[in-house]
Amino acid sequence: MQLPRVLGEPTFFSKKAKGKSKFNKRRKIVIDFHTHPLLVREIIGDDPELLKVTRKIFDIGNNLQPLDIFFLEMDVSGIEKAVLLPIDCRRSKGLPILTNEIIGKLCKENSRFMGFASVDPIDKDAPKNLEEDVKKWNLKGLKLSPATQDFSPTDKEYAYPVYEKASSLNLPILFHMGMSWEPGTKIAPGYPMLLEEVAYDFPNLNIVIAHFGWPWVVETAALSLKYKNIYIDTSALFFDSPKEFIHFVMNRQIPVTLIERSLRDKIVFGSNYPRVEIKNMANAIRSLGLSEGCLELIFKENAEKLLNI
Repeated sequence: MQLPRVLGEPTFFSKKAKGKSKFNKRRKIVIDFHTHPLLVREIIGDDPELLKVTRKIFDIGNNLQPLDIFFLEMDVSGIEKAVLLPIDCRRSKGLPILTNEIIGKLCKENSRFMGFASVDPIDKDAPKNLEEDVKKWNLKGLKLSPATQDFSPTDKEYAYPVYEKASSLNLPILFHMGMSWEPGTKIAPGYPMLLEEVAYDFPNLNIVIAHFGWPWVVETAALSLKYKNIYIDTSALFFDSPKEFIHFVMNRQIPVTLIERSLRDKIVFGSNYPRVEIKNMANAIRSLGLSEGCLELIFKENAEKLLNI
């Protein structure tokens, strides 16, 4: 696939948009584990198919933005690096939500980005495709969404070979779990307890439950407490205030002391940008009153461990 040039520049992105961070010399490397480059003008361009993904599948109607806006979001939030996530839903939706190639090229041009791959578990060639794309584009993990991709996470015939390949490649799998706003998807495939069987059968496979598994927050916390290979990302937002929602999830559905004392090494920061502005989610997590040591784990060290940094 040929990626669009930008204003006549000979490479994918202009030099201005290379993403050099003004925080490089005076901030710790902080990682956003959950972003989607769905509104980046240089990627979407005039491609009606990619724009259709943004509007119809991911249900985001915001205006397209230059890549500089993405970096500005990261800078004002104190984020040094972001994980970019595709979803291969060609079978279920007719289109991929970005491709592994696009993600790989975007990361190659910008050192502040790290990319995950996505494959369709129902495709018999998925394990082979995963290994090829990971090695070709230096991708760091696998993104799967049972609801969007219309598959069961406990499918031993199709999904398990993909898990085996991810485990052999030492790749974490980030699962979209919990509720999904995407049109034409069901809630049931996102029930986090479905991943217990996967975690049990693949003890060396690191699993990240996105969105704190909301509304099944207690079940998600229990899974992470029980299984050393289950992690959680913070990208939970199902009403319009990240701060209010994060406090609801981490102060009322579970006590914040559970995070501080028992889950501090099992949670990674994720914003779900562009559905949520990075700075708003980062500020929400920082407002919980967690210790500096706990925040260091959530914003940095846990992600570094999962990404083999």
